[in-house]
Parts: sequence; structure tokens; C-alpha cells
Amino acid sequence: MIKIFDTEDLLAQTLASEMYTEFKQTEHPVYCLASGSTPAKTYHKFIDNVMNEAELNKLTFVSLDEWVGVPPTVDGSCYQMLYKDLFQHLPLNQEQIVFFQADGSDLEMECKRMDAFIKQHPITFSLMGVGMNGHIGLNEPGEPIRNNSSIVHLSDTTKEVAKKYFAEDQILSDGITLGLQQIMNSKKVAVVITGANKKEIVRQIFEDKNAGLPVQELLGYDHIDFYLDKEAYSLVTKS
Repeated sequence: MIKIFDTEDLLAQTLASEMYTEFKQTEHPVYCLASGSTPAKTYHKFIDNVMNEAELNKLTFVSLDEWVGVPPTVDGSCYQMLYKDLFQHLPLNQEQIVFFQADGSDLEMECKRMDAFIKQHPITFSLMGVGMNGHIGLNEPGEPIRNNSSIVHLSDTTKEVAKKYFAEDQILSDGITLGLQQIMNSKKVAVVITGANKKEIVRQIFEDKNAGLPVQELLGYDHIDFYLDKEAYSLVTKS
């Protein structure tokens, strides 16, 4: 389903409420969340909803992706962005946060570790952003659909956009990411796209069936909803 909101703030408020409902209704919620500026408002509102919950220790967060070679302590890492926007504001223990260690020496083992964890603890809710090139996580255009975690080569677009997250120059070439199929296998998926800067990629998503964008693989499923503000949706003409 496509859900269009007048403002980004209203979108964030609605989605945060749905995240909270999912938390309350699920015995062992496992959340996979994108980092970055797009979902940050949603996370801030979710914090307000869940802060005083006695059962917060039942919630687990699993990693979506990370820049290869970047330690989690570095500003601009996917972990650090989520830490600042969400984790540091909640009374979580370390066992509730299961993330890729992308600066290690055995990334294949990291993939296997994450795959094994998700197999044992299936994702119940995923919140995904969409890259300027239509990627989901770091599943880039032109790449095959991956069933499991993988090391991927970053597109030039992704490397260029990533610069804004880092205070100092970072040489990025690869990423580590959950497979597109793992994301789609979540019990519920919310895909969030906001802002006028995303209106062209949104037009391609919904109007160009031959665009070959990874995000297009998520269209047409009952458990996957798209949340957009009017600015992002402004170029779409087909109903």
C-alpha cells in the first residue's frame, strides 16, 4: 500500500505510532532499521512512545548495513547514526543491539553470524529508506537479489551521497548488508521516502517498470507499505 502524507512530520508521527503498536503486540519484536536523516524524525517520536515501557528489554535491533572498514565509533557509520538518533535515548543493554562489525578481518564470518542470528530471531519489523539510486540497505542497482548477508561494491552514487555523513574524508569502496530477500521476509516492512530531492527516484519507482531499481522488488506485497510525503510523491502521475 502507498500512504501519502501532507508533511514529513505527520508521516513520522503515524509511523512511530505503528512501530509502537508492533512493539506492544509482538512477543519478541526484532527491528531492522535504516540509518540516516529520512527516518530520524520517526525514531525521535518512537522514543517518546516507548521510553517508559517496562518491557523494553524484549526488543532487539539487528543491523541493516554498514560501510566496510569503518568502525562503529566513527561519526558517519550506520551504527553511530542510529546510536545518536535512537539507541542512546533508550535503556538498552548491549545484547539488544546486534550489528555488523564491518571493520573486522573476516567479513564473510560476519555475514554468517548475522544470517544465523536472523534465522533464529526473525525480523518482525523493518523500516527502510531509499537511496538516490533506488537501493535498499546497500543492495545496489544492477546487482542480483541476494538471499542473505553479503559484501557489496558501492555504486558511485552511494559513495558520493555517503560523504555528507562524515566529518572527515572516508575512502569507501564496499559495504556489508542484509540481503534484499531477508528484508522482504520481515513480518512487516515500511519503506519511507521524503523530500523534494527524492521526487525523481520516486517517479521511477512507481512509473518506470524497466528502471531495475532494488526498491521496486518490494512493490505489490501486502506486508510492505510505502510511506511518502507530498514533496517526494509530486512527480508521480499514475494512480
